[in-house]
Amino acid sequence: MVTNLKKVKVGVIGCGVAFEYCHLPAARQIPDIEIRALSDINERRAREAMERLSLKNATIYVDYKRLLRDADIDAVWILTPPKLHARMVVDSLNYGKHVLCEKPVVTCREEIKIVREALKNNNVMGQQLVLMPAHNFIFTPCFEKSIEYVQSGLIGDIKEIYGRSISNLSFYRAATDFRLQAKGGVIEDLLPHVIYLSQDLCGSISEVKSINIRSKEGTTIEDVRVEVGFQSGAKGVISAAWSKGIPALKFEIKGSLGAILMDLLRAPFNLTLIRGYKKEVIRMGHRFTQYFEVLMGKHPSYLNEHIHFINLIKGLAEPRVDVEKGFELTKALEMIMGSLERKNSTSGYRNEKVSIVRVNGNVKSAVQHAINLLGGLNIPRDSIVVIKPNICFWKNTDGMIITDPQLLEAVLEIVSERTNKIIVVESDNNSGTAEKRLRKSGVMDIIERHEVKFVNLSSDESEEYEVAGFKIHIPKTILNANYLINIPKIKTCNIANIVVSISMKNMFGILSDKKKMLFHRKLLDILLYINRVIRQDLIIVDGIIGMAGLGPVWGKPVNLNLIVSGFNPVTVDAVCCRIMGINPYAVEILWKAYKMGMGEIDMDKVEILGERIDEVRKKFSHPSLIMSNIIGAMRAALKTYII
Repeated sequence: MVTNLKKVKVGVIGCGVAFEYCHLPAARQIPDIEIRALSDINERRAREAMERLSLKNATIYVDYKRLLRDADIDAVWILTPPKLHARMVVDSLNYGKHVLCEKPVVTCREEIKIVREALKNNNVMGQQLVLMPAHNFIFTPCFEKSIEYVQSGLIGDIKEIYGRSISNLSFYRAATDFRLQAKGGVIEDLLPHVIYLSQDLCGSISEVKSINIRSKEGTTIEDVRVEVGFQSGAKGVISAAWSKGIPALKFEIKGSLGAILMDLLRAPFNLTLIRGYKKEVIRMGHRFTQYFEVLMGKHPSYLNEHIHFINLIKGLAEPRVDVEKGFELTKALEMIMGSLERKNSTSGYRNEKVSIVRVNGNVKSAVQHAINLLGGLNIPRDSIVVIKPNICFWKNTDGMIITDPQLLEAVLEIVSERTNKIIVVESDNNSGTAEKRLRKSGVMDIIERHEVKFVNLSSDESEEYEVAGFKIHIPKTILNANYLINIPKIKTCNIANIVVSISMKNMFGILSDKKKMLFHRKLLDILLYINRVIRQDLIIVDGIIGMAGLGPVWGKPVNLNLIVSGFNPVTVDAVCCRIMGINPYAVEILWKAYKMGMGEIDMDKVEILGERIDEVRKKFSHPSLIMSNIIGAMRAALKTYII
């Protein structure tokens, strides 16, 4: 659609390093771009960016949807962590905005369908919205020249490709640590650049032949090498690494008649052409200054990318990178991660650890030790940390029903050393409002004493999702958290054949829906969905006093005196099951989660830190209607309401 826009008015969602050091320097070189609005969940960061970068005409919005609704803009740049991209893209399209979105546009095939449908629905009645993936290195001068050479047949048919991306994490100076939190580490951070460049040359990746990784202390993947096959028949070796050296993005394209070598990051205006015995360096200007310009945030790819985006909006160009290429990147990443998970299941490599620590009188010391065993509390300074305890009831009979208040207090003290932006959350249930339960149980006193924020998720703004025939609502406080800590209780569960109520079940309490009992008919499916889409950054299980029998309220106390901690709710719950004398393979939700690739339940493939399971195991009675459990439930009810 050709427009008469003199300037394209832009709103920016995400005011971190990518905006300040990559996109903004490019935009300032283009007279046709006017930045009119900024949105960031950290208002102070947005305001500081506006002042530091002299964006005096920009309006600041904490809620990106208000920016989309109220700001006088034609287009948005989405520069947030990947897990937020799909819903922000859909919302932007629904508000009639053109979109430039950082890679990847989506993170899974389910999101591909959602975004594709939104684009289709909004491109009606003559309105053609632009949705452009920010595959910026496609627009690097040396890569554009290599495409020209390949298409002209200068090096013949492509037979092999070798690509490697290297960067120093400190180079980012990022406001969030989503790169370190990503399941695939460097696979999800740097490898996408190599993938989309390779697929631009050879078509989609059709096969992953082998994958080798190197991880940091057995957790975060920091180096990866993948051997792939392309639809064109070409072979490739693509790799990426975080290193302490100088960043680079090297490519070698081998054809039947010659080869092309280039480093898109260090020397974006140079490439080497090899034909027979002849080697020629092709220079496209900026011979001596190009590397220094890159370090100063002036890589030419960003400038060319934004010029192309503006021309697409004005109807002056055909898409060089369309949204389908963005989807192909996601499919390739899924293929690679799937290959890695299959390899992990047979190779003995695990990126999951669980710590088990005895509580010997000092709860805070035990929690700190459990966290230290996992590598420490990796919360970026000033992050928004959301903490979800299990306060499902208004009284903690025998200390077995809700998260021990001492444990919550210990976590608040430890986390407050990293950030003062702490939010404790709960939601309403059939035992009353969240405020009532927290007040009567004494938990609210702890929250107020530590001067942290409490949010009743049932009163929070939410996003609607359809799962197993039900419409559930996930609060924005959860979706927008930089870091989510789950503090469940170790209990059996007599609801919907769930068997145990630990990490996965505690996430049921994040839903803003007040009548949650209606969901019990499909509780297993809903729990699987929630735990799949909501990342839990740290889990600290209250195993001080557990509950056996007819939990999650009317059970029998079991004195375990433990803290169990980890990163994956499936794996943590499986370890807890073993401590409880329950076979995790016999727990349907854990078995299904394992088959879906959500976590590990084989103890031989989990690194147990601290105490050994055999040394702390205590037999929990299953949540069945046997006489001892019924008597235990009656005793618990008497203690709760009479004693």
